[in-house]
Amino acid sequence: CGSASGVRRYPPAAYAAPADSEAMGVDGPAAKKARIDEGPAISFETLVERLTDTKVVSKLPEGAFICTHHGTFHADEAMACAMLKCLPEFAELPVLRTRNASDIDKAKIVVDVGGTYEPEKHRYDHHQKSFTDTYSEEYPEIKLSSAGLVYKHFGARVVEALCGKIEERAAAAILAKTYDSLIRELDALDNGVQIADKQRYRFCTHLGARVGRLNPSWQEPSTPELENSRFQLAMQLAAKELTDVICGYCTGWLPARVIVQGALAARKAVHPSGEIMKLPSFCPWQEHLFDLEDEEESNRQPLVKYVLFGDSRGGWRIQAAPKVRGSFENRKPLPKAWCGVRDKELSDLISIPGCVFVHANGFIGGDTTEAGG
Repeated sequence: CGSASGVRRYPPAAYAAPADSEAMGVDGPAAKKARIDEGPAISFETLVERLTDTKVVSKLPEGAFICTHHGTFHADEAMACAMLKCLPEFAELPVLRTRNASDIDKAKIVVDVGGTYEPEKHRYDHHQKSFTDTYSEEYPEIKLSSAGLVYKHFGARVVEALCGKIEERAAAAILAKTYDSLIRELDALDNGVQIADKQRYRFCTHLGARVGRLNPSWQEPSTPELENSRFQLAMQLAAKELTDVICGYCTGWLPARVIVQGALAARKAVHPSGEIMKLPSFCPWQEHLFDLEDEEESNRQPLVKYVLFGDSRGGWRIQAAPKVRGSFENRKPLPKAWCGVRDKELSDLISIPGCVFVHANGFIGGDTTEAGG
């Protein structure tokens, strides 16, 4: 589902490349450029504290407020409110849950209620018949929910609030990936878009389902106070999902991208053909390689055929790059004569000491030393 690896609840003050990155062919300054502001970012704990302190009410409060609907709540408006709480102008505002038109008109910002989409007035409803907006042309079949609307207009600022100021291209990538892996799901759920034409099983543990279970059951007394207290829990649940995904991209996905970007730039120092890339240590690299190749023609000239990296036991691996994203077919598999051969027999066959193995399918091999890899 595209979730971030290496999830942490909040990013460190700054990301730096591994200590041996320059020696291993990864440009240290490139890593520093990924984060261009070392100022503090909002943490998950701070966000939860804000949400815990947020008053969720059913009667018109004094001063400015966020407005959403009362009654059964869903993940999209819970996420919309959680995102708004990342931003300073909404951080201290109470949330009014109502369908009263005169009260809605007084709100500073309205999500998922009100029957109008007017971003210049901070009105973000999607239920009106005339509404057809999507996040981008990449998602023509999924209309925006209140989560998607808030993310479309405030998502870049939410990413910056949670990650700090990062390099523009990296920030844009995190913004796009977060929509694709988290917010899109909420848009689809709220608009009744099935995940597949023929489902083989029911998926009951997604964020929408978990938020839905926070609603009072039919056996509980349904009071505005109970609904509002549960909605506060729903916002906290949505906030955790949001910070896990965005900060996971920032602390796990982005540093890996920086390493691969540096290794790709330095590949001709590894081999004059430019077809062999060496990582200073293992990190997820396939997705980043394809992303970087898509972004710039120079990264495709020539295409990387093999990737070298150290393994967890001090040895080295050589892995063939997939032909296309997600494919089991490789651009240039290791020679067939090597496949399935191991240890001394392999070393004797190819006249390279320290060989450990070549996989039977030729997509990966190992050696005890970097020179052998």
